[in-house]
Amino acid sequence: MYPLNRDNFDTSLKFWIERFLYAKLMGLTAHRVKDKNLFAEIIQDIQSGGRQSIDDIAAVCKKARKIGLLGINTYANPVFMFYGYCVKLGFSDMREIEATHLQEFLSIYTSNLSLATIRNYQFALTNFFEFIEKNNVLDNGASHLYSMEAVSKNHSFKQDLPEYLTQEEFAKFLNALKSYNLAQKHVNEIVKLRNQVIILMIAYSGARVSEILELNFKDVSIDGEYYLLRLRGKGNKMRIVYILKELIEDFYNEWVNVRQSFEGVNDDMPLFVNKKFNVPAQSYIYVIIENLLANIGIRKAKNGAHLLRHSFATMLYSKSKDLILVQESLGHSSVETSRIYTHFDNSKLKHAAHVISNIND
Repeated sequence: MYPLNRDNFDTSLKFWIERFLYAKLMGLTAHRVKDKNLFAEIIQDIQSGGRQSIDDIAAVCKKARKIGLLGINTYANPVFMFYGYCVKLGFSDMREIEATHLQEFLSIYTSNLSLATIRNYQFALTNFFEFIEKNNVLDNGASHLYSMEAVSKNHSFKQDLPEYLTQEEFAKFLNALKSYNLAQKHVNEIVKLRNQVIILMIAYSGARVSEILELNFKDVSIDGEYYLLRLRGKGNKMRIVYILKELIEDFYNEWVNVRQSFEGVNDDMPLFVNKKFNVPAQSYIYVIIENLLANIGIRKAKNGAHLLRHSFATMLYSKSKDLILVQESLGHSSVETSRIYTHFDNSKLKHAAHVISNIND
């Protein structure tokens, strides 16, 4: 247990941000982190007692992402944004923060973000205050309670349907990906091939970009006419997806041969390392996908890698009408999360139009 307040409000809030992110770093899977010494340094750097600046804390989180702890941004970005908001409000004591302030923050600072990002902010910040509740102590020996669960109940969301590609658009995108006619600086044939394999795996499996980038070489195997991918999803949950070999075999085999030529590479490393053993950032893959779509004249409200995931899920439900299959394929914790893809199935709605037309029969 730690005192709720320290020397001043700024130091107090930074202290709790550090403790929270330390806990998250320790909870994230470190199996892909090869440089254990650097990981140990990062863990030490996140424990300054609130004395370092918020920019320094952000730099530590950036280092953590670079060595493979990609999930830290889920928690870091929202608390950093909320820190700036609290500083502007001029609090002097941690007890002055109330649920209404969190609601105001979400309303003001997340209004132009996607629904998924808004929910992520809400989850991360309520989780942050739950962490403080469990670990703080006041002078009288009690703990200060924030009761931020009210934010989840009172903060309403606009339920947008996800953007997706039609079958024709999807096929057009895949053709553009395979030809890869993008004008990019510092992109040689090796980088181009790596990008193609990454995006093909996302498109044909419906996996999150983070799940593909975190694949180890040994996580991909052959099972008859399929490639079997062992993915590590949200909450460190493992799942298996299959891709028909014929869809990506030529690209994948070529990439494996190129990868094996890297001096010092081994099978325990990530699948998509470069010669310096670095893995590309998620944001980089998002930009590639956006540029490919722009090149073929496809414009959606959101054009990143998640567009491919939504397209996969939409086509899967459209062809199978199996919501459980969609849930298992996408790694959703609840079938309710997958239910949104039923909104793209217009066959029942068309049937309803015929039913109502016969009202006078």
